Amino acid sequence: MKKFLFHALASQAHGSYKQRMGSYQNSQYYGSYGQHMVQNVYSRINPWQSFQFRSENEFMSMFHHYSSPSLGGIQAHELCRILNEHPSIRNYYRITWSLELCRVMLAMMDRSRDGIMQYDEFSELLTCLVYWHRTFQDFDRNRSGYIEAHELHNIITNHFHYMLSPQAMTVLLKRYSRAMNDGRCLLAFDDFVNLSVRLRAYTESFRARDQYQHNGSETGTCQFTYDDFLQCTMSL
Repeated sequence: MKKFLFHALASQAHGSYKQRMGSYQNSQYYGSYGQHMVQNVYSRINPWQSFQFRSENEFMSMFHHYSSPSLGGIQAHELCRILNEHPSIRNYYRITWSLELCRVMLAMMDRSRDGIMQYDEFSELLTCLVYWHRTFQDFDRNRSGYIEAHELHNIITNHFHYMLSPQAMTVLLKRYSRAMNDGRCLLAFDDFVNLSVRLRAYTESFRARDQYQHNGSETGTCQFTYDDFLQCTMSL
Protein backbone atom coordinates (compact mmCIF):
# COMPACT_ATOMS: atom_id res chain seq x y z
CA MET A 1 0.00 0.00 0.00
CA LYS A 2 2.80 2.39 0.91
CA LYS A 3 4.61 1.69 -2.33
CA PHE A 4 1.41 2.24 -4.33
CA LEU A 5 0.83 5.55 -2.54
CA PHE A 6 4.31 6.80 -3.34
CA HIS A 7 4.08 5.90 -7.00
CA ALA A 8 0.63 7.49 -7.29
CA LEU A 9 1.96 10.71 -5.79
CA ALA A 10 5.09 10.55 -7.92
CA SER A 11 3.04 10.11 -11.07
CA GLN A 12 0.90 13.08 -10.13
CA ALA A 13 3.90 15.22 -9.26
CA HIS A 14 5.99 14.40 -12.31
CA GLY A 15 3.17 14.44 -14.85
CA SER A 16 2.29 16.94 -17.53
CA TYR A 17 1.45 20.51 -16.61
CA LYS A 18 -1.16 20.38 -19.36
CA GLN A 19 -2.90 17.54 -17.53
CA ARG A 20 -2.69 19.27 -14.15
CA MET A 21 -3.14 22.96 -14.96
CA GLY A 22 -6.45 23.12 -13.08
CA SER A 23 -4.96 21.77 -9.85
CA TYR A 24 -1.90 24.03 -9.77
CA GLN A 25 -3.22 27.51 -9.12
CA ASN A 26 -1.25 30.30 -7.48
CA SER A 27 -0.06 29.23 -4.05
CA GLN A 28 1.02 31.24 -1.04
CA TYR A 29 3.47 28.44 -0.26
CA TYR A 30 4.84 27.39 -3.65
CA GLY A 31 4.28 30.35 -5.98
CA SER A 32 2.72 30.33 -9.45
CA TYR A 33 5.32 28.28 -11.34
CA GLY A 34 2.75 25.78 -12.67
CA GLN A 35 0.42 28.37 -14.14
CA HIS A 36 3.38 30.24 -15.55
CA MET A 37 4.58 27.16 -17.42
CA VAL A 38 1.14 26.45 -18.87
CA GLN A 39 0.32 30.00 -19.88
CA ASN A 40 3.73 31.24 -21.01
CA VAL A 41 5.78 28.21 -22.00
CA TYR A 42 3.75 25.22 -23.23
CA SER A 43 1.31 27.43 -25.11
CA ARG A 44 4.08 29.40 -26.87
CA ILE A 45 7.07 27.12 -27.46
CA ASN A 46 7.23 24.27 -29.97
CA PRO A 47 10.57 22.47 -29.64
CA TRP A 48 10.57 21.17 -33.21
CA GLN A 49 10.35 24.74 -34.52
CA SER A 50 13.10 25.91 -32.18
CA PHE A 51 15.42 23.22 -33.58
CA GLN A 52 14.35 24.00 -37.18
CA PHE A 53 12.66 20.71 -37.95
CA ARG A 54 10.30 21.04 -40.89
CA SER A 55 7.36 19.56 -38.99
CA GLU A 56 6.45 17.86 -35.73
CA ASN A 57 6.27 14.56 -37.64
CA GLU A 58 9.93 14.95 -38.56
CA PHE A 59 10.74 15.69 -34.92
CA MET A 60 8.78 12.63 -33.83
CA SER A 61 10.52 10.46 -36.42
CA MET A 62 13.87 11.56 -35.02
CA PHE A 63 12.75 10.46 -31.55
CA HIS A 64 11.57 7.08 -32.82
CA HIS A 65 14.89 6.58 -34.59
CA TYR A 66 16.54 6.47 -31.16
CA SER A 67 13.72 4.75 -29.28
CA SER A 68 13.37 1.03 -28.64
CA PRO A 69 10.21 -0.56 -30.13
CA SER A 70 10.12 -3.14 -27.35
CA LEU A 71 10.38 -0.49 -24.61
CA GLY A 72 8.18 2.10 -26.30
CA GLY A 73 10.58 4.96 -25.69
CA ILE A 74 14.12 5.98 -24.80
CA GLN A 75 16.33 5.62 -21.75
CA ALA A 76 18.88 8.10 -20.42
CA HIS A 77 21.63 6.87 -22.77
CA GLU A 78 19.46 7.54 -25.82
CA LEU A 79 18.41 10.95 -24.49
CA CYS A 80 22.08 11.79 -24.06
CA ARG A 81 22.79 10.68 -27.63
CA ILE A 82 19.96 12.79 -29.05
CA LEU A 83 21.10 15.95 -27.27
CA ASN A 84 24.77 15.44 -28.15
CA GLU A 85 24.52 13.87 -31.62
CA HIS A 86 21.62 15.41 -33.51
CA PRO A 87 23.14 18.41 -35.36
CA SER A 88 20.32 20.93 -34.95
CA ILE A 89 19.83 20.16 -31.24
CA ARG A 90 23.57 20.02 -30.52
CA ASN A 91 24.18 23.33 -32.29
CA TYR A 92 21.28 24.98 -30.49
CA TYR A 93 22.75 24.42 -27.00
CA ARG A 94 26.47 24.09 -27.82
CA ILE A 95 27.28 22.13 -24.68
CA THR A 96 28.08 18.50 -23.95
CA TRP A 97 25.25 16.89 -22.01
CA SER A 98 26.34 14.44 -19.32
CA LEU A 99 24.69 11.07 -18.85
CA GLU A 100 24.00 11.90 -15.20
CA LEU A 101 22.10 15.07 -16.09
CA CYS A 102 20.13 13.12 -18.70
CA ARG A 103 19.18 10.59 -16.01
CA VAL A 104 17.93 13.43 -13.80
CA MET A 105 15.92 14.98 -16.64
CA LEU A 106 14.36 11.65 -17.56
CA ALA A 107 13.39 11.06 -13.92
CA MET A 108 11.67 14.46 -13.80
CA MET A 109 9.42 13.56 -16.74
CA ASP A 110 8.96 9.84 -16.05
CA ARG A 111 5.26 9.69 -15.11
CA SER A 112 5.08 5.90 -15.06
CA ARG A 113 8.33 5.63 -13.03
CA ASP A 114 9.60 2.85 -15.28
CA GLY A 115 12.80 4.54 -16.47
CA ILE A 116 11.44 4.97 -20.01
CA MET A 117 10.73 8.32 -21.65
CA GLN A 118 7.90 8.33 -24.18
CA TYR A 119 7.45 10.86 -26.95
CA ASP A 120 5.07 13.21 -25.10
CA GLU A 121 7.45 13.28 -22.14
CA PHE A 122 10.38 13.93 -24.46
CA SER A 123 8.55 16.77 -26.20
CA GLU A 124 7.67 18.35 -22.86
CA LEU A 125 11.25 18.08 -21.64
CA LEU A 126 12.60 19.69 -24.80
CA THR A 127 10.06 22.48 -24.39
CA CYS A 128 11.38 23.08 -20.87
CA LEU A 129 14.96 23.05 -22.12
CA VAL A 130 14.21 25.61 -24.83
CA TYR A 131 12.54 27.86 -22.27
CA TRP A 132 15.38 27.48 -19.76
CA HIS A 133 17.94 28.18 -22.47
CA ARG A 134 16.15 31.32 -23.64
CA THR A 135 15.88 32.53 -20.06
CA PHE A 136 19.56 31.83 -19.44
CA GLN A 137 20.55 33.66 -22.63
CA ASP A 138 18.46 36.69 -21.65
CA PHE A 139 20.64 37.12 -18.56
CA ASP A 140 23.95 36.04 -20.11
CA ARG A 141 24.15 39.24 -22.12
CA ASN A 142 27.90 39.12 -22.72
CA ARG A 143 27.62 35.48 -23.90
CA SER A 144 30.22 34.33 -21.37
CA GLY A 145 28.31 31.10 -20.78
CA TYR A 146 27.56 32.05 -17.18
CA ILE A 147 25.02 33.94 -15.10
CA GLU A 148 25.65 35.51 -11.69
CA ALA A 149 24.09 34.90 -8.28
CA HIS A 150 21.81 37.94 -8.27
CA GLU A 151 20.56 36.98 -11.74
CA LEU A 152 19.65 33.49 -10.54
CA HIS A 153 17.59 34.99 -7.73
CA ASN A 154 15.78 37.18 -10.27
CA ILE A 155 15.08 34.21 -12.54
CA ILE A 156 13.73 31.91 -9.82
CA THR A 157 11.57 34.58 -8.22
CA ASN A 158 10.36 36.73 -11.12
CA HIS A 159 10.58 34.41 -14.13
CA PHE A 160 10.00 30.91 -12.75
CA HIS A 161 7.69 32.23 -9.99
CA TYR A 162 8.81 29.97 -7.15
CA MET A 163 8.60 31.18 -3.56
CA LEU A 164 11.95 30.53 -1.88
CA SER A 165 13.45 31.98 1.27
CA PRO A 166 16.86 33.72 1.21
CA GLN A 167 18.22 30.70 3.09
CA ALA A 168 16.99 28.31 0.38
CA MET A 169 18.50 30.53 -2.33
CA THR A 170 21.84 30.43 -0.52
CA VAL A 171 21.72 26.63 -0.46
CA LEU A 172 21.02 26.52 -4.21
CA LEU A 173 23.92 28.85 -4.93
CA LYS A 174 26.34 26.83 -2.82
CA ARG A 175 25.23 23.60 -4.50
CA TYR A 176 25.13 24.67 -8.15
CA SER A 177 27.41 27.68 -8.61
CA ARG A 178 31.17 27.99 -8.75
CA ALA A 179 32.99 30.64 -6.68
CA MET A 180 35.43 32.87 -8.56
CA ASN A 181 38.57 34.57 -7.22
CA ASP A 182 36.89 37.97 -7.49
CA GLY A 183 34.10 36.89 -5.14
CA ARG A 184 31.39 36.31 -7.74
CA CYS A 185 29.30 33.13 -7.89
CA LEU A 186 28.67 31.94 -11.45
CA LEU A 187 26.41 29.27 -12.95
CA ALA A 188 26.99 27.59 -16.30
CA PHE A 189 24.00 26.51 -18.39
CA ASP A 190 24.23 22.81 -17.50
CA ASP A 191 24.35 23.71 -13.79
CA PHE A 192 21.33 25.94 -14.35
CA VAL A 193 19.42 23.08 -15.99
CA ASN A 194 20.37 20.71 -13.18
CA LEU A 195 19.05 23.19 -10.64
CA SER A 196 15.87 23.88 -12.62
CA VAL A 197 15.06 20.19 -13.04
CA ARG A 198 15.53 19.33 -9.38
CA LEU A 199 13.70 22.42 -8.14
CA ARG A 200 10.67 21.55 -10.24
CA ALA A 201 10.70 17.84 -9.37
CA TYR A 202 11.22 18.26 -5.62
CA THR A 203 8.66 21.05 -5.39
CA GLU A 204 6.03 19.00 -7.20
CA SER A 205 6.68 15.84 -5.19
CA PHE A 206 6.41 17.77 -1.94
CA ARG A 207 3.35 19.70 -3.11
CA ALA A 208 1.51 16.58 -4.26
CA ARG A 209 2.04 14.99 -0.85
CA ASP A 210 0.96 18.21 0.90
CA GLN A 211 -2.30 18.22 -1.08
CA TYR A 212 -2.88 14.51 -0.51
CA GLN A 213 -2.36 14.70 3.24
CA HIS A 214 -4.58 17.78 3.63
CA ASN A 215 -7.58 16.78 1.49
CA GLY A 216 -6.61 18.92 -1.48
CA SER A 217 -5.62 21.97 0.55
CA GLU A 218 -2.07 23.27 0.89
CA THR A 219 -0.26 24.03 4.13
CA GLY A 220 3.36 24.16 2.99
CA THR A 221 4.03 21.08 5.13
CA CYS A 222 3.82 17.31 4.78
CA GLN A 223 5.12 14.13 6.36
CA PHE A 224 7.46 11.55 4.83
CA THR A 225 8.44 8.15 6.08
CA TYR A 226 12.12 7.35 5.70
CA ASP A 227 11.36 4.94 2.85
CA ASP A 228 9.16 7.45 1.01
CA PHE A 229 11.82 10.14 1.40
CA LEU A 230 14.46 7.88 -0.13
CA GLN A 231 12.20 6.95 -3.05
CA CYS A 232 11.49 10.60 -3.76
CA THR A 233 15.03 11.94 -3.50
CA MET A 234 17.01 8.98 -4.85
CA SER A 235 14.90 8.84 -8.00
CA LEU A 236 16.63 12.08 -9.00
